[in-house]
Amino acid sequence: MELLQLQYFCEAAERESFSATAKRYMVPPSAVSQSMKRLETELSAQLFHRSANRVRLSERGRAFYHKVKQALALLEDAQKELSDDGSGGSIRLSIFINRRIVMQTVEKFSRLYPAVDIVTKYTASPDREHFDLIVTDIVPGAGDYIREELIEEEILLAVHRDHPLAQSDGITAKELSQAPFICTNKGSSLYRITQEICGSLGFSPRIVICSDDPHYIRKCVELGLGVALIPSGSWQGQFSEKVVLKKVGDHRRATYAYRNRQKYFPKCAARFLEMLRAEFAREQGME
Repeated sequence: MELLQLQYFCEAAERESFSATAKRYMVPPSAVSQSMKRLETELSAQLFHRSANRVRLSERGRAFYHKVKQALALLEDAQKELSDDGSGGSIRLSIFINRRIVMQTVEKFSRLYPAVDIVTKYTASPDREHFDLIVTDIVPGAGDYIREELIEEEILLAVHRDHPLAQSDGITAKELSQAPFICTNKGSSLYRITQEICGSLGFSPRIVICSDDPHYIRKCVELGLGVALIPSGSWQGQFSEKVVLKKVGDHRRATYAYRNRQKYFPKCAARFLEMLRAEFAREQGME
């Protein structure tokens, strides 16, 4: 077995196509097909079921794939660790919540370490690709993760100062159930939290505006178009004097940084995490 041969195998298994694998490695499709036949002969096992336009892993092929995938990942990590002198590299970030604070850190880090490339994605399901750090309030999916809490914040109700709820000393479930809600999109952290808090009070929120843009949500609250449940720490100082923040029960959200225990953690990523801790601590100290 050769390393390139095993790379062909994993790519073909995932793409279910020898042609697509050939394009990925810029070789003729026949080269991939013949390589897989030699691998099957060497292992005395059929790894793929073949049809006209598609290949699929056999049962034995699936078992072999999982082991080979792990082995290739270990080799890749070993190569990264060997070549990592801390002077450059790249960091892959999945940012599900607290984007403002994380991106502040990215900006500061990039000024200090311009040779480090930072790739950011806003995703709730990072289990399909590898990230060095995942910033979220939920377990990110399959994997063995090291979890570190970055901040815990109270969830408050943001309401226009002229709204009746702004004058209420103790907001009741009945009063809140009659209010229109503004929220981030379905699948987001604040959408889930809004549903959970309202559900605990015995009603489903009447959501009138959804957006993936926190700035737009804050603007809609300032215009008096509805109320919003928001994290007190990461959204502090983001509203104008037109908005009042009210307590509704005792609800909190913790933000965590996750990193995969089974993957090599680059030196530049460790340096970024240290700066991220400091940025969250600074923000929390401003409350």
